[in-house]
Amino acid sequence: MIVPIVMLAIRDSASDMSPYVRKTAAHAIPKLYSIDPEQKEELVAIIDKLLSDKAPLVVGSAAMAFSEVCPDRMSLIHRSYRKLCSLLADVDEWGQLALLNVLTVYCKTCFPDPNTENYSSDSDTDKPFYESDSDEPSSPKRHSTSPSLDPDHRLLLRAAKPLLQSRNSGVVIAVAQLFYHCGPVQELPPVAKAMVRLLRAPTEVQSVVLNSIAALTVSRPSLFEPFLKSFFVRTSDPTHIKLLKLEILTNLATESSAPVVLREFQTYVTSSDKAFAGATIQAIGRLAVAIHSETETCLNGLLHLLSSKDEWVVCEAVVVVKRVVGGGAASARAAVSRAAKLLRADRLAPNARAAAVWLVAEHGAKHPRAAAILAHMAANFADQDELVKLQLLSLAVKLSITQPDTLPVCRYIVSLARYDASYDVRDRARMLRRFIEPQNGKLLAAFAADIFRPDKPKPTVQSSFKDRAGFAVGTLSQYLGTACAGHRPLPPAPPAAVAAAARDRADAEAAETVMQQDKKEQPKNKSFYSEPESSSGSSSSSSSGSGSSEESSDEEESNTEEKKQEAPKQTNNYRSSNSGTSDSESDSESSGSESGSDASSDDSSPAETPKKNASKDKKQATEQKTETPPSAEQKKNEKSNLELLLELDEVASSLPTMTPTCGGFLSPTSGPPGLPDGDAITPVGPSLVPAVGIELVPRVVWRGLGATRRWSRAPHLYSHKMCAIEITFTNTSSQEVTNIRVNKKTLTGSRAIHDFSAIPSLAPGAQATTTLGVDFADSIQPVEFTMLSSVGEVSASITPAVGELLRAVTMSPARWDAEHKKLRGMTECDKKASKVEDEQTICKKVFETANLAAVTSSGDFLRFAGRMMSSQDLVLLSVKIEAECCRVTANCSNMAVASLLASDVAQAVDKP
Repeated sequence: MIVPIVMLAIRDSASDMSPYVRKTAAHAIPKLYSIDPEQKEELVAIIDKLLSDKAPLVVGSAAMAFSEVCPDRMSLIHRSYRKLCSLLADVDEWGQLALLNVLTVYCKTCFPDPNTENYSSDSDTDKPFYESDSDEPSSPKRHSTSPSLDPDHRLLLRAAKPLLQSRNSGVVIAVAQLFYHCGPVQELPPVAKAMVRLLRAPTEVQSVVLNSIAALTVSRPSLFEPFLKSFFVRTSDPTHIKLLKLEILTNLATESSAPVVLREFQTYVTSSDKAFAGATIQAIGRLAVAIHSETETCLNGLLHLLSSKDEWVVCEAVVVVKRVVGGGAASARAAVSRAAKLLRADRLAPNARAAAVWLVAEHGAKHPRAAAILAHMAANFADQDELVKLQLLSLAVKLSITQPDTLPVCRYIVSLARYDASYDVRDRARMLRRFIEPQNGKLLAAFAADIFRPDKPKPTVQSSFKDRAGFAVGTLSQYLGTACAGHRPLPPAPPAAVAAAARDRADAEAAETVMQQDKKEQPKNKSFYSEPESSSGSSSSSSSGSGSSEESSDEEESNTEEKKQEAPKQTNNYRSSNSGTSDSESDSESSGSESGSDASSDDSSPAETPKKNASKDKKQATEQKTETPPSAEQKKNEKSNLELLLELDEVASSLPTMTPTCGGFLSPTSGPPGLPDGDAITPVGPSLVPAVGIELVPRVVWRGLGATRRWSRAPHLYSHKMCAIEITFTNTSSQEVTNIRVNKKTLTGSRAIHDFSAIPSLAPGAQATTTLGVDFADSIQPVEFTMLSSVGEVSASITPAVGELLRAVTMSPARWDAEHKKLRGMTECDKKASKVEDEQTICKKVFETANLAAVTSSGDFLRFAGRMMSSQDLVLLSVKIEAECCRVTANCSNMAVASLLASDVAQAVDKP
C-alpha cells in the first residue's frame, strides 16, 4: 500500500530544514487524507507541528491543510494563535486567505460578540484606516463609542486591518468577513471603503463583491450610504451587474437620497435591456412602499409608464401599481381610471390585464366606469386568459355588493363561467354564485361585504437578499443564496472569552524556551570571540571582525591550519544558508544551522586546544607546528577520498553513454506496484533517422566552405545528456582549407557544447563529417557558436525541435498505461488533427516529427514513448483514431514539452 510510504515522506518532509519542503508537505496532507481518512490523527499531529512553524511560507499552507482535514479542532490554534496573527502580513496572498478563514472561525468560537451590548454607534463619523490612529487621546468620542475587546481579539483585528489594502480581492473579502462577523460595528466603515474599491476590478470580481454588498446593505445600509454614487449603473455593465447595483441602490435609498435615486431610475427605465428596465420598475414600486414620503411621486411615475408605447413596460407597470396601491393610496382613483382606459383599449398582456382587473375590483368597485369595464370584458369572456376570468368573477361579486343595479351583468358573467372549459373557473363560479343569487334566506349575502371588502394592511416589500444574512460574507452559499455542499456555518459566539489561559501558557513556554537557548549559547559565543583574541598578529584582529571572517581570511602566516580545519564548517554554513532565500527561511532554519555549527566546532576542538596553549607558552608553539603536518596530511587524505568519490560519479555518469543501448542504467529496474518484475523502461535505437541534412553555414558566407547538419537521434559519447549532431563540411573552393574547429560559444543556463575534433585539412571538392555534442537542457532556444578555419570565422546557430530532444524508449502497454495515469491533469496536452485511417502512415509521421518508439502500432489507440535527453523525464504520446478526427495527446512532467510535442505531431498528421 502506498499510504504508509507517503505518510513517512510527509512526516520527514515536515521536519526538513527548507521551508519549501515543509510547505510541500503541508500541501500533501489533504491529498493523503482524501485517499485514506483513517490517517487523520497522525496527520493532525503533523498539522499541529506545521502551525507552530516560524516561516510564513509554511504557515499559510498549514492553515489550508487544517481547514481541509480538521476544521473543528480549534484547540490546535490556541498555542499558535498570537504567532499566526503576527505572521499574517508576511504570508503569501492565498495563504492569507486560508489563514483568515481559520482565524475567523477561531475568533467566532473563542471571543464574545462585541455588538451584543447597545453601544452608541456613530456611523457618519469618519474613522481612520489604521487602528493606531484611532487610539490617540485627542478622540475621546471615539473611545466612548468603541466597545472593550479582549486583547487577543483586538490583536487579530489590528493585524488584519492593513490587509484591506491588499491587491488580492479574495483577501479583502476575507478581512471584510472577519470584521463583519467578529468586529465591532464602529470599525466597519474602512471595510466598506475597501469593498467599494474592488468595484474597479474585473467583472467576475465585481459580481462577487456586489453580491456581498447587497447582502450587507439589508442589515447595515448606513455603511455604504456615503458611497451611493459608486453604485450608479454604467452602460458598459453587463446585465447581472446592473441588477446587483439596482438592488443596492434600492436598499440604500432613504428620504434624503430618494430624489437622486429616482432620477437615476427614470433614466434606467428607458434602457433597451428589457430585464434591467423591468427590474427598475419593480424597484420604483419598492421605493414607493418603503419610503412613505415618496409614495405619491413613485405612483405618478408608474401611472405615466402606463401610457408607454412598449407593451412590456405597460404590463410591468400595471403589476407594480397593483402592489403599491394594495393597502390604499391617495392616487388609487387615478390608477383605477388609467387601468380602466387600458382595459377598454385591449393593450395589455394576460398577466397585466388580470392585474388591471384586480386593481379596478379592489379600489374601483364604486367607480362609475367599473360596470362598463365588466360589460366590455363580458363580450369576449370566452377568449380571455384563465387568470383574467377569475379576476372578472371577483369584480362581478364586488360590483353586486357596491352597485346592486349591475346584478344582471354579474349574473351573466357567472353563467358564462359555469360552462367554461377550465375546472378552476367553473369551481370559482359555483362558489361565488351563492353571493349573487342567494337561496334559503339572505344570511350569506349579509356577510358578503365583510368577506370581499375587508380592510387590508399595506403590503410590505423586502429584499431578495434578506435570507442571505445567515451565510458568511463572500462565500459561495451567500453568492447563490442557498447552503452549498461543504458549507460550514460560523459557530455562535460564546458569552465570554474562551481558552485565554491556553494562549498565555503557550507564550510563557515560548519565552522560557528562548531564555534557555540564550543561556546555552552564552558560553559558546564567549569562547568563539575569545579565540581570536589569543591569536597573535594583525590577522587575529581581522578575523574577529565578523562571525565568518575566520573562515574566509586570506592571511598566509598562521591561519593556514585554521583554513583547513574550518573548511567543513564553511561548507555546512553555505548549504544551510542557501536552503532558503528569504529572511523567514533563515529564521526557520536557525535550529539546523546551530546544530551544524556545534558539530563543526566539536570536530575542530582538538586543533583549538594546541592554539590556546601556544598563546601561553612559545615552546608549546613549536610542538604545535610539529603536530600540524599529521592533521594537514589527514585533511589531504580526506580531500583525496572526496576526489575519488567525484571521479567515481564521473565514471558512473559516463558508463551509460558509451553505447546507445546502455541508457537503461538510468531507468528504473522494476515497474510500479502491481506490474510484473522485469517490466522496465528500456532505451532503444531511433525508429527513423532523417536522411537529408539541413544547411548550417552557406558556402557563400564562408568563402566556398559549406556546412550541413543532421540529427543522428542518438546520445553523444561524451555525455548521455547531449544530442549527437552530424556536421558535414564541403570544400567547394579551389584552395585547401585547414584547421576547421569550434571557436567561441554563446551559452546560457545549463546548456553545454562538446567541440568536435578539429579537421586538419580539407582538400578542394572534398567532404568531412564530424559529430558535435550539444546539451540543450530540454529547451528549444537556439544554441549559437562560431567556427574558425584558415578562410576565416563564421557564426552558426542550431535551433532544435522538441522531438529531437527525445530518446526513444520502449515498455509494455501495461507499464505505459500505469505511467500515463501518473501524468494527468496539467501535465497533459490534447490536440485534434485531421482523420487518417492508416496506422502505418500515422506512425511514420510521428517518427518523422519526434524520436519516439512505438509501444502499440496497430488499432485505434497508438502509443509511443520516449525520454528527454537532459532531464530524463518520461514523455508519452498517444494518437486515438476517432470517428471524425485523430486526437493527439502528449504527457510529460514538463508542461511546455507536452504542449509543443502535441502541436508538432498534430500539424504533421494534418499534412497530406
